[in-house]
Amino acid sequence: MDFSPSGSGRMAVALAVLGVLAILAWRTMEPGKFQSLTLVLLGFFAFRVALGWLRSR
Repeated sequence: MDFSPSGSGRMAVALAVLGVLAILAWRTMEPGKFQSLTLVLLGFFAFRVALGWLRSR
């Protein structure tokens, strides 16, 4: 794995951490506005990570 700033290793770790956070938010938060907002924000950050990785290629 390449952990340089534009490497795919860092992207994989970032997406894995965001995925774990999304699962934890889904399992521990009560359904409602705050859970939905949290999941949308985590999805936004995952999108930005993927977009940054594609731009650096």
